[in-house]
Amino acid sequence: MRIIFAVLLLLLCNTANGSLDRVFNQADYLPQQPLSMSELYPFNSEQRTPRSVKSGKLVLKINEHSSRLQVVKSDVAKKQSAKILPEISFSWVSNEKGEVIPKTRHLILTDNPNWDYFVGVGAYWPITKNQLSTRISLPFTLVEKNENCVHNGILVIETESSKHANRFYYQISSETCAYFKADFWGSGRAEHSETTDFSTNDIITEYANEKSHRLPTLSLQELSKLNTNIDVRNFGLPNVVSPTDMSAFGVLYKGTHYASNCSTRSGDYPFCDQLVLPSYSTAKSLFAGLTMMMLEKRFGDVFNQPVSRWVKECNGKNWQGVTFAHLLDMSTGNFDSTNYAVDEAAPEKLAFFMASKHVERVKFACEHYTRQTPPGTKFVYHSSDTYLLGLGLNNFIKAKIGENTDIFSDILAKDVFQPLELSPITARTRRTQDDIAQPYAGYGLFFNRDDFVRLAAFIQHQASLPNTKSTLSTAYLHQALQMTPENRGMTTDYPFIRYQHSFWARKVESTFSCKTDKWIPFMSGYGGITLALLENNTVYYYVSDSYQFNWTAALTELNKIDAVCAD
Repeated sequence: MRIIFAVLLLLLCNTANGSLDRVFNQADYLPQQPLSMSELYPFNSEQRTPRSVKSGKLVLKINEHSSRLQVVKSDVAKKQSAKILPEISFSWVSNEKGEVIPKTRHLILTDNPNWDYFVGVGAYWPITKNQLSTRISLPFTLVEKNENCVHNGILVIETESSKHANRFYYQISSETCAYFKADFWGSGRAEHSETTDFSTNDIITEYANEKSHRLPTLSLQELSKLNTNIDVRNFGLPNVVSPTDMSAFGVLYKGTHYASNCSTRSGDYPFCDQLVLPSYSTAKSLFAGLTMMMLEKRFGDVFNQPVSRWVKECNGKNWQGVTFAHLLDMSTGNFDSTNYAVDEAAPEKLAFFMASKHVERVKFACEHYTRQTPPGTKFVYHSSDTYLLGLGLNNFIKAKIGENTDIFSDILAKDVFQPLELSPITARTRRTQDDIAQPYAGYGLFFNRDDFVRLAAFIQHQASLPNTKSTLSTAYLHQALQMTPENRGMTTDYPFIRYQHSFWARKVESTFSCKTDKWIPFMSGYGGITLALLENNTVYYYVSDSYQFNWTAALTELNKIDAVCAD
């Protein structure tokens, strides 16, 4: 009986200590359900003790028989192969805080038919007293091939200095992907080697510099200390968005970023600062809109450039009289239906969204729709229009600067993202998979939450500058941000919503009893993403995959700190 009792006690202790130890100690063990996030990263930064600086390389190879995929929601047919992760390979360095910094943190393209990936900064800690065995925990993200959908998770690798081959465990319990939600977990073989890397100090310094440029960040709960009437729960829109459909939300107020936790189906994500967020159509503002305004400031008369001059495939009669400005404003006059989202959501539009080659995308964008109204008179939303704009701008700058110039790498990233010291997550964009490598322009960027908010703050700052000191054309930026009352932009399907130079605007004075005509400019992305620019340099954002776009509850709270009317 004593033996039986001892065995039962041991089993209970193992359960209490968590199943992660069993993953590494039992070769054939895999939990039947995803583990708690707290078990995958069991300490915080304050608990770290000084570590020695190291460098190395990891190659993670998935064991197909130890891979699990549990679908939560799917509006699309996914092959069983979707549960197989790509091989993940990266070199890394560690600093004295025990932070493990991958040398490459931008989007990594793979040969896997389903997924590309990101790997972020994690930490290592010894699990034996002699420190010969350690565990490394790192954030990582699967990104749907050629798309913007992200699935965020954690890698846990156990390494032993005497072994070349070790094991690792992975788990994904959240995503920003409205049409495919799933839990992934499994294990595999980790090939680990410590190396001598002469760039170690540079990488450590670059990461420290990146962190120093982040906004001061506090818990969203701290915002209620500024006004005790604020109910911070409403910033998460609980009446319309389930917590597990909300990736991140927050408020920038007087220079401080008040941020939410990052919920998953297995507890809060421990690497919230590094959670990879998709731009979706906020890129129409943050890529196409900002780039167009930069080029207008630099060269002049960019808005009035004829599409047919710079996009040779659009040389038919439907494109006569259509300018870059019409593409930016979604007012080319070429469409099938004026009803809300009918064209964008039509089954035949999948030929554009699913195309990985430039020739397929440009053919659809130039030829699919026919002329219905004069350019500049009717708003009809088309991501394919923004693709054409990205192509036209790319050809324009090649003619102005040089054939090897790229609209993303040499204009937007070089002149905006890099000076702002945004994270390496922003360093790549989705492109066509061919020799042309044309950026999508209308979606396909990636950010963390600090990147997202600082770009909004950059736009607000640019709007406050005289044109002689700004990076962007202030005349067009002021129009986009509703600072030119005589020009509110294109009328949409809703009388309280306008669209101007890739930015949306929402009329709110009737809801909040503002004394003057009040329009709030905002950016919007597929699935339920909003980045709103409010009074007093306030920013509100939420990133979800809920298909919900009603953020009135958040505005009600923001009005309590004079961020809405400010009359």
